[in-house]
Amino acid sequence: MNSDQQPQAKFNQAVEWLQGSNKIAVFSGAGMSASSGINTFRDEGGFWQRFPPEQFANWKGLLQTALLEPDLLADFLIAILEPIALAEPNSAHLAIAELANYKEVCVVTQNIDQLHQSAGSQQVLEIHGSLFEIIRYPEEQETNVLSRDDLKKIVVELKLAKEQFWKGPKLLSAIQPLIGANLNSFHRPRIVLFGDQLAEPDWTNAQLAASECDLLVSIGTSQSVYPAAGLPQLAKENGSRVIVIDPQVSGGDLWLAEKSEEILPQLVESAFSHKEEQNG
Repeated sequence: MNSDQQPQAKFNQAVEWLQGSNKIAVFSGAGMSASSGINTFRDEGGFWQRFPPEQFANWKGLLQTALLEPDLLADFLIAILEPIALAEPNSAHLAIAELANYKEVCVVTQNIDQLHQSAGSQQVLEIHGSLFEIIRYPEEQETNVLSRDDLKKIVVELKLAKEQFWKGPKLLSAIQPLIGANLNSFHRPRIVLFGDQLAEPDWTNAQLAASECDLLVSIGTSQSVYPAAGLPQLAKENGSRVIVIDPQVSGGDLWLAEKSEEILPQLVESAFSHKEEQNG
C-alpha cells in the first residue's frame, strides 16, 4: 500500500465501520468547533496562553480577578462569549446530526457552545456543562436559559462598560444575566471549571454510552483532559472500535489525520447516500 492509497484505504475502512455499526458514540472536543470561530484552549497560541488557567479557569481566580482587575475580567469574558455568541454549526456538526438519521448516535461533548444542538443533534451529553444554562449555587437549580442573542447583548454591555472611567459597577451590571449574587444566592453558568466534578448526570450517561457503543468516533479532542479522555479506552475495553479524526492528535484503531469539517460530511455521504437513493 503506497502513501497515495493509504488515506483512501483508511477512508474506506471508516465508511465500512460506520455502515456496520449499530450504536455510535461521538466524542467531541474544542477542535470540533474551531472552524466555527471558537478558539481552542490548549493548542499553541490557544486560549489558556492568553488567559492563564490558574487565574481564569477556577471560580476563586475569577472572583479575585473581578475584585482586583475588573478590566481584565471583561477582556476574558468578551473573549469567551463573543465567539460563542456569533458561532454557527459547521459542516462537521451538521454531518453528525445527519448521521443520526441512519444510526443510533449519542454525542458526548467537552464543548460548552451548544453547536451540536443547534445543528440538530438530539442526544447530546455536555460533560463540561453549558454556558447557556444558568444555575443557582450551591443548589445547582436551573434559574434561566440564555440564547446567543443574550450573549451578544452581554458582550455589547461589557465593551461599553470598559469605556467608562469607573468600570466596576458597569461591569457587574453587564454580566448580571450570566453571573451575579444577592444576599441569599449566587448564580452562574452550569460550566465545569478546573477542580470541579464533571457535569452530572451527563458524565455517568457518557460512560454508559462509551460502554455500550460498537463504534466511538473521537473528534478534535486533545486526549489529555482526564477523566473525559478515558472514554475511548473505555469503549475499546467493551469491544468497540475507535476512530480518531484530528489533523494532529493520533490514536484509536483508525486515525484520520483530517479536519473534521472536511472529512465528516464525506464519510456520512459515502456511507449512507445510497440509502437515500434507494428510498427515493
